[in-house]
Amino acid sequence: MTSVTADSPTVGHGEGHGHPSDITYWKVGLFLAAVTGLEVSTYWWPESARRVAGVALIIMMVVKFVTVAAYFMHLRFDALILRRVFVFGIVIALAVYIGTLTSSVYWWNSGVDPVVDVPRAKPVPPAPPEPAPVAPASGGGGH
Repeated sequence: MTSVTADSPTVGHGEGHGHPSDITYWKVGLFLAAVTGLEVSTYWWPESARRVAGVALIIMMVVKFVTVAAYFMHLRFDALILRRVFVFGIVIALAVYIGTLTSSVYWWNSGVDPVVDVPRAKPVPPAPPEPAPVAPASGGGGH
C-alpha cells in the first residue's frame, strides 16, 4: 500500500499539470472586468447601433463564458469530455438566445410601426338613468 504525501502528486494530476499563477488570475479578472465594462457601455450606444450591440453582446457573452470556464473552472486542465459538456451548454444557450431574438423580430424591421401608447383619459362613469315617470295619483275614485 502506498501513501500520498505532500510531495507526491495527487490522484488524477500528472506531472505536466501546471496551474496558472496568481498573476494570471488577476490578468484574467481584469480582462473580464474590461469586457463587462464594454457590455455595460452598450446601454449608451446610439439607437441606430442596436442590432450591432446585440451581436456584440452575444460575442462578449461567449468570450466571457469561455474565459471563466477555461481559467476559473480549470477546464483547460480537465478531461476533454468535460470541455465538450460545456461547449454543448454554450451552443444550447446561443441557440435559445438567437431563437428568442429571431422570434421577437429583433434582426429585421417587421414593418409594424412602433407602438404609441398614449395615456388614455380618465374613464367617465355612465350618466345616471332617467327617473321613471311617476304615475299621477288617482283621487279616491267613485266607481
